[in-house]
Amino acid sequence: MGKLIPRSFERLRSGEQIKPTVFANVAAANAAGVTAAKYPYREIILTAGGTGGVLCKAISDGVNWRQVAIGINAI
Repeated sequence: MGKLIPRSFERLRSGEQIKPTVFANVAAANAAGVTAAKYPYREIILTAGGTGGVLCKAISDGVNWRQVAIGINAI
């Protein structure tokens, strides 16, 4: 018998899109209960969280949110 595949992998294999959670900034994420300590290695999108209030991605390291700037267009 084969191994059981978790539901999350079934969604990936079927081609279903995974939509990241979107917040205005880290304070809004924390207010919603999505903290870096509670969700280590989680990725979220911040619409006004970057330097100058621009779009960025934040990744939890288990203690803090680490900002990843979204800048240059892909070629």
